[in-house]
Amino acid sequence: MTSLIPYISTRGVRSLNPFHFNAPYFFYKKGSRGQRKIGPEYHEKTQWPGQFREFPELSPKFMKLNPKALQNYTDVHPIGYHDEGTGDFVVVKEMIPELVVPDLTDFELKPYVSYKTDAVIEENRKKYLDKVKELGSQELADLQTPEDERWPPPVMKPKTLFDLYYADEVKKNYLEGKYGKKS
Repeated sequence: MTSLIPYISTRGVRSLNPFHFNAPYFFYKKGSRGQRKIGPEYHEKTQWPGQFREFPELSPKFMKLNPKALQNYTDVHPIGYHDEGTGDFVVVKEMIPELVVPDLTDFELKPYVSYKTDAVIEENRKKYLDKVKELGSQELADLQTPEDERWPPPVMKPKTLFDLYYADEVKKNYLEGKYGKKS
């Protein structure tokens, strides 16, 4: 054994410091742009959506490392399953989504109306809705309802304002001949 001592390498590990036991890959690589991590840390540069790519869980189909099963992910639940024996898609009736809406015809509570609502507006709304039920459509109710009593009120346009406040007076003056060639 003493004869082998000169042949033992002295260039091996000199201490048990973890600095001498490097990982099989580099954690930092010195390059022209400073140190860059190239180790096992996951850094996905193409994650969507978000300006800073902060919400990858919303759309995993845009990530490089997502599994094959999620590459066509649309967040829509299937309404059946694929039968491996026949290769067909079997629709299960219980898996089809449906909206369950209660019937509120004889429900005693009224919709909330703010205490700030004017009583006249509420009366006009009820009258207008009764007219819509009676005539069958909003268009027919609009034809037989004065502009002040419509609900919701019509959009205020310049022509609407003119018709409400000045049209009758202008028509009367025109028929009386007050507008001459000079005026």
